[in-house]
Amino acid sequence: MSEKLFVFRWDVDHRVCVTDGIPKIRAICRDFGVPNTFFINVGRSTNLREWLGKGLARSRAKFSDRDAVHLIKKTGWPRFLLETALARPVGLSFMPVFHDMQREGHELGLHGGMDHVVWSRRFHELPEEFLVADVEESYRHFQRHLGKPVGFTAPGFYSDQRVMRLVDRLGFQYDGDAIGGAPRRAEAGGCKLRHWTIPVTLSGPRTIPFLEYHGARATPEPEVFDELNRHLASNDLVVLYGHPSYEGVRESLLRRVFATVVEQGFRFVTMQAIAERLQAAAATR
Repeated sequence: MSEKLFVFRWDVDHRVCVTDGIPKIRAICRDFGVPNTFFINVGRSTNLREWLGKGLARSRAKFSDRDAVHLIKKTGWPRFLLETALARPVGLSFMPVFHDMQREGHELGLHGGMDHVVWSRRFHELPEEFLVADVEESYRHFQRHLGKPVGFTAPGFYSDQRVMRLVDRLGFQYDGDAIGGAPRRAEAGGCKLRHWTIPVTLSGPRTIPFLEYHGARATPEPEVFDELNRHLASNDLVVLYGHPSYEGVRESLLRRVFATVVEQGFRFVTMQAIAERLQAAAATR
């Protein structure tokens, strides 16, 4: 990269992301005059059957995770119970909002299939035919309402060569299913594919967003920004990710992040812009 580029990537997985977080993010982006990238979960975000039965143990484990903020803490019990009971879709319920975001210059990509919880909790036991049908259905909905998406991310970063082959076949320009390292050609079975993998460059442990992790750990804010500044100082491309339901509702913190990025000489771009640069550079080699 010939200049310092910054991407803020958002995974819009729950309805509260749209109702509570996205309005604040859009306002901040307007004030700074910058675009962001949002990956939209077209389908539903909660699933009662997955919260009960065999899934109950995992639900309890999430409550005790000290490094992340549990969904119920983000939504509150009343809204969580309501959404679990109604199982309303996320993306399909808010298309006018997403149309407005596209007009504002934001990039919208596809986030998984039609059931976020099933993908997040049982990905490795799902047969390939299920994953293909699931993504193809969400892709059709997205394309019908928002146009052809160029970027894809899997819920919880749960991806493998089955997903990589599918993403490639559907003609995506890139996936965001990696943390750490430089952008690279996606691979499946040891073979290079046509699309790119563009990793998140700064996060907490596992796949926890950087700011959410430090919020869960109650890290003093000066320490958080010391770490962010060190990362900005040592990289020309920085990709930060979060969820509008957490980082998006912390307006003062988010404004300070944006200001810090600008002060460090970075230009905000979308992930699509990064993919196009990568493709143009590859074509000249």
